[in-house]
Amino acid sequence: MKKFALFALVFLFMAMIVSPAMSQDKVKIGIMQIVDHPALNAVRDGLIDALKEEFGYVEGENIEYDIQSAQGDVATANTIARKFVAEKVDLIVSIATPTSQAAANATKEIPIVFSAVTDPVSAGLVESLEHPGGNITGVSDMTPVDKQIELIKYLFKDAKRVGTLYNAGEVNSVVTNEMAKEACAANGLELLEATVASTADVAMAAQTLVRKVDAVYVSTDNTVVSALDAVAKACNEAKVPLVLADPTTVEKGALLALGFDYYLHGRQTAAIVARVLKGENPGDIPVQFAQKLVLLVNPETAKVLGMNIDELRAQLEQYVRDMEEKGVEVNLQFLSE
Repeated sequence: MKKFALFALVFLFMAMIVSPAMSQDKVKIGIMQIVDHPALNAVRDGLIDALKEEFGYVEGENIEYDIQSAQGDVATANTIARKFVAEKVDLIVSIATPTSQAAANATKEIPIVFSAVTDPVSAGLVESLEHPGGNITGVSDMTPVDKQIELIKYLFKDAKRVGTLYNAGEVNSVVTNEMAKEACAANGLELLEATVASTADVAMAAQTLVRKVDAVYVSTDNTVVSALDAVAKACNEAKVPLVLADPTTVEKGALLALGFDYYLHGRQTAAIVARVLKGENPGDIPVQFAQKLVLLVNPETAKVLGMNIDELRAQLEQYVRDMEEKGVEVNLQFLSE
């Protein structure tokens, strides 16, 4: 009996030691994105994959995700952010500028790691890139607008006017539009702008724009990218090349895109999330930028535009060599024909 009592005491003591660790709640992360489209979904997937593969956070075991989309509505984004705060999630990952602003407005205590935010300083998210301050940091997808416009001039030397569509309500889009203006001026091009308030406006705006320009450029505007099929349709019917900043959406009918791999962008974001989960203060972690460029070409669209694929390939291979001489790494890829 004494042996049994002693065993029971030892078992109880061990349980007291072990059970707290075993009974700890899973880490809960709230992931919010402004809308569902390939680039932002790729960020989310890259984030979750990297947290599992590189940092050991396995969904259902030691981490739980609450994934929400605002479906393009800022009011909904604010509601989602408040929901995460009420549920006391351990960390918020905000994908895109409007959702990051919603998260930042909702809490100054819960750590926030943003991703796919073009200009976090102009968006009012951080005090500076090197010293974000507060409870927030992340990875910027500041797109290389200057190189994208240069590429249009490189391929279409006779082009005079470039059209662009964007939502003036998205801070990131206003910033990239100003950069596009400067880049066009530097390359002897005129930028014609069409603004939209929602995805419902995109088709008509695109149809009007293509009649006035030699090429159309779409940056990382979430509203326009969500309705990119309509832009591509208008461009292809008018035989006007569509150039994008987001390679994940080229298959929608664009000619090509020069930008970042958003899946890798998500994986890069995961590394910051892991640091914060281990105890680092987000405000002390410098904002990072996406690395390496992808130049993705759609041969089917090239055919629709009446372009010679071999000549286009040769031009782009030369462009990649020119970029390498300038110290810029560009990975040229073609969608399968």
